[in-house]
Amino acid sequence: MRNLQPIQNVFLRQDYNVGKINLVVLHGLLGSKTNFKNLVNSTQISKYLKSAYLLDVRNHGDSPKTQTMSYEEMACDLKHFIVNHNLKNVVFMGHSMGGRIIFSYLENFPNDWPLGNVIVDVGPGKSDGKNYIKKLQEIDLKNKNLKDIEQNIYEVVKNKVMTQLIITNLTSTNKDGININYDWRLNIDSISQFSNQGHKEFRSNYNGPVCVICGEKSEYVNYNDRNRFLQIFPKIDIDKDIHFIAGAGHWVQVEKPREFINLTSQYLSQF
Repeated sequence: MRNLQPIQNVFLRQDYNVGKINLVVLHGLLGSKTNFKNLVNSTQISKYLKSAYLLDVRNHGDSPKTQTMSYEEMACDLKHFIVNHNLKNVVFMGHSMGGRIIFSYLENFPNDWPLGNVIVDVGPGKSDGKNYIKKLQEIDLKNKNLKDIEQNIYEVVKNKVMTQLIITNLTSTNKDGININYDWRLNIDSISQFSNQGHKEFRSNYNGPVCVICGEKSEYVNYNDRNRFLQIFPKIDIDKDIHFIAGAGHWVQVEKPREFINLTSQYLSQF
């Protein structure tokens, strides 16, 4: 790996001191460290955990804003985080972009693999960047109420769950004035450049256990994509280790939280 400058990820730490696992959670594009907080706090999951570390990746949430952003850089950030916190018995969990950060980590750091991985609705093959980020940049956030901005965002992404997620990335300014202006809390310019690059294909020889959880109605992964996971997890059992939750789309953990928690709990019980 080329010489990269890692950031210090801002994170939310939750201590349980029940199990031995240190769960490190990576959100998706335009997400934040709070996205999985309630899920991780569920007794079914937390009973296997020593601690959970929910990270804001670069240019998201409260983590540093940088001009450059790539999967290689974010894998380097993750490695830096694990070393700095001296984490052992690590299991990764990543949704969408977060899952692809895990793929990049496994590819670039084969001597420091985690105990296991929970991959949420994303595959290791090539994918194109999403054009909606540029359209979000074009939304005028000034002198508008939040309801109007929410409608503007929905017109771009056409998804209620995604709209509510994106709304959490807005911060209000001049609250004491007559009009409340809004601005992006995340670095949407760097994220837009990252999204427009398209995303590479990942490969590794990771030989540990893995759990892949996808939505049956997802636009990102479908049943016919299962064999692609062999290029990153050559020992995966595509019939037993890859799950498609009925009635769920890309935001499977939000749309079907009970099913998601059950599958995750079952997976963590082996460690």
